[in-house]
Order: sequence, then C-alpha cells, then structure tokens
Amino acid sequence: MARIKQLKSGQFIVKSNTLIEARYRLSIQESYVIFWLLTQISPDDEDFKVHRLRVEDFAEIIQVNVGNRYSELRKITKHLMQRVMEIYSPDEDKTIQVSWLSSTEYEHKKGYVSLRFDPALKPYLLQLSGHFTKIDIVDVLKLKSIHSVRIFELLLQYISIGNRKINIGELRSYCGIEKEEYAGYGMLKRKVIERAKTEINEKTGYEIDYEEIKESRKVAEIKWTIQKKTHFEKGQAEKAELITKELRSKNVLVDELMEYGFSKIAANRILKNNQESNVANAIKAVDLQVQKGKAKNPKAMLETAIKEGWHPEKYRDKPPKKAC
Repeated sequence: MARIKQLKSGQFIVKSNTLIEARYRLSIQESYVIFWLLTQISPDDEDFKVHRLRVEDFAEIIQVNVGNRYSELRKITKHLMQRVMEIYSPDEDKTIQVSWLSSTEYEHKKGYVSLRFDPALKPYLLQLSGHFTKIDIVDVLKLKSIHSVRIFELLLQYISIGNRKINIGELRSYCGIEKEEYAGYGMLKRKVIERAKTEINEKTGYEIDYEEIKESRKVAEIKWTIQKKTHFEKGQAEKAELITKELRSKNVLVDELMEYGFSKIAANRILKNNQESNVANAIKAVDLQVQKGKAKNPKAMLETAIKEGWHPEKYRDKPPKKAC
C-alpha cells in the first residue's frame, strides 16, 4: 500500500491526449483521488489492478477531518462513480461516455479502501506508446482549484509548441462549467482564467500567460502560452511561496496572541524573541488549560508557557488504561 507522503517530485502520471481533451467535471478532492490512482499504474500493466489506499492517507490527500473520514470519503467515492465523462476519439469519430471508477470497497476494520479504474479507460491509460502527456504529481497536488488543474493539463499537452488557443465555449466544456456559472466573461476571467494563471505560476515549475482574442468586440478565444521555468525562476517562486506561508503563519499567531490580551506591538515582540513553533505550542497548551477551566489568568499563564516551552501533548487528557 503506497503512502501519500511517498508522493514526490519526479513521480509522473501519464494520460493519453485524448483523455486530457475529454469533457468532465470533478471536484478538487475527487481529482486528487484520481491522481493518486494514476500514480499506481506501471508502464507494463496490461490491465487495471485493484489498489489499496489507507483511509488515513486518503483523508490526508483530500484534506478531510480524520474524525469524519469514512462518511466523507464514501461520499467522494460515490460521487466519483457517478461522474460521467465524454471522450471523443477523432480517429474513430466516436464519443464514449464512461465513469472513472468501476468499483470501490471499504474494509472498515482493516482501515483501507480499494479502488479500480473502469475497464473502458484502458486505451487511454495503459500501454501508451505515443500521443500522451506526463504530469508531475507534485505540481497538480499543489493546485487548489479544479479549473487550474484542467487548464494546466490542457496547456502542458502543448508544452513542446509553447502555446495553445482555446475558445471560450471549449474552455467551459473542458472545465465542466455550466452555462449559468460565471455567465459573463468578466466573471469567468476573474474566477477561472486569472486564478489558474496565478496558481500555476506560483505553485508549479511552469510559467503561463494569455492573450484575449476578440471577435466583434467580444472575447472569443484565449491564446495561452506555457514554458518551463528555469532553475533560478523556480527557486525564486518557491522562495516567494515560502515567505508568503511564513507571513500568513506569523499573522495568525499575532491574532491569537492579541486574543489573549497582548497588544500588536507586544505580540510581534514575542514572535521576534521566540521561535514561532514554540509560541504556537504554548498557545495550544494554554488553550487546553482554558477549556478545562484551569486558567484563572490566561494571559499570565501564556507568558509562563512561552517562557518555559510548554507543549500541548503534556496537557491533553490521557485515555484510561485498560484493565488487565
């Protein structure tokens, strides 16, 4: 059974270009499940196999609260089996309607779920010798918008050319966007096009841009460009993302310290003089004491907790020991 933490850069999923051009709609969580299952396919596989995934890892990859994992995961896999995509084969001039999964099976006492692709997908995922696209799993797992994922796939398919035109109707169809959603182009641009550009540029090893092509003063097509970032550009993007995460983390801690009665200046001084992880642990430890009604002066207790390096695990209720 593969563990989610083993997924790393350089581990690729491979999809036929015909499958990338398919029309379908998935949630971002559903797409993560499909991506994981794609990583389990070996180049020499002649048929789809049943793959087991630990429920804890399943919950981790789709970012579901572990306490509700079974009910939430069952909803997601049920929806996946109901999702129908349309695959058009230009060589045979035919359209296939197919679901992603043929079956899912939960073994509650063993703590895993078994998944398998629908057999009709074999020509598009197995024994591919040409007309396919390789996608680094880490790139797609960083994207938080399903529309960003779809646009990334569609552009990566044309990386050797460096550009691709997609008309607005096709873009909606590829992304599974209904007519009533983002009805005006302005909304589509803000919610889908601009977000995809920002996410892909910030979180992947690629740089994309676009140009609007108008007909009768209305945007009819988008001309996208895509190129791989240089090592320097990728490093700078990763550095900027790390700085952004650090700033967000610091802002959260400042807010939490202020909730305990510290001024903003005092909160920033505390973070300047202490490691953020130590402050975060102290806050969690005092939170537990407050919940138990053991903090007569929470602010003073927090000052002590930071100074003495309290850790929340010390203050959690221990489960009762089983009788022999």
